[in-house]
Amino acid sequence: MRSDVEPEICYGFQFKLSTGKFINNMDAWCILTSFSFLIACAKTSNVGKPIEVTEDNWRETLSGEWMVEFMAPWCPACQSFQETWESFAKWGRDLDVKVGIVDVTQNPGLSGRFFVTALPTIYHIKDGVFRQYVGSRSENDLIGYVDDKKWTDYEPVSAVWNPNSIQMSTVSWFFKIAMMIRSFYNTMVSEYGIPEWGCYLIFAVMTIIAGLILGLIIVCCCDFMYPPKYQQIQVPNEAADNQDDDILDDTKPNPDADGDAKTVRQRHVEKSDEQSE
Repeated sequence: MRSDVEPEICYGFQFKLSTGKFINNMDAWCILTSFSFLIACAKTSNVGKPIEVTEDNWRETLSGEWMVEFMAPWCPACQSFQETWESFAKWGRDLDVKVGIVDVTQNPGLSGRFFVTALPTIYHIKDGVFRQYVGSRSENDLIGYVDDKKWTDYEPVSAVWNPNSIQMSTVSWFFKIAMMIRSFYNTMVSEYGIPEWGCYLIFAVMTIIAGLILGLIIVCCCDFMYPPKYQQIQVPNEAADNQDDDILDDTKPNPDADGDAKTVRQRHVEKSDEQSE
């Protein structure tokens, strides 16, 4: 028995949106293509720009070849060098080098870890080996430094100043603490209106308290690791002293028949309770 109703033929699939509407596969394909194009454009726009290096991702510089600049927004020399550094970053893909940038105002720990004393400062990093860039800051000189491998003419940073060492990690924490104290000082002065002498007094009291606590911890650790050793004190024996008192020195020159002097040995004298008359 045939039905008079022709079956509906569906060409393609339908997708249900969160709004409850349906779209077919062609519309979905167009939407996905548009999203892919936008993502590709976003990635393309970031190509050629310096990579922002922070305290969270700085260990990525330990692999591969990097050129990293340390700068600050308030630094006039950094501002004039910014255009050159961005132009150099566009050569990163051709030179097979990653170009990074560090804002020391936002990452004080890295400025302490790399012991940055002047701005801008440039470091060349090759597989965890650090070298500080010394030379002209023109774009051609930067390109030649990497392309011609001129960095091989310079000695790497010594193990004492190696940013990946334990001691420089400690310096990094000191820089972080210093920035925290500075931020706390600015908050007390600007927001709470505490005078400068009051801030110094607060810091002095906090320093004394912190020193006492740290000293107590150090003393406790020393006592735990190296406990004191108690020695037995020997009490002098009175009987031995009395015995020494009873020794008489009879060492006298005693002439004998031949006229030679002989030495008479010591003898003990025993004390008696009753002395004979």
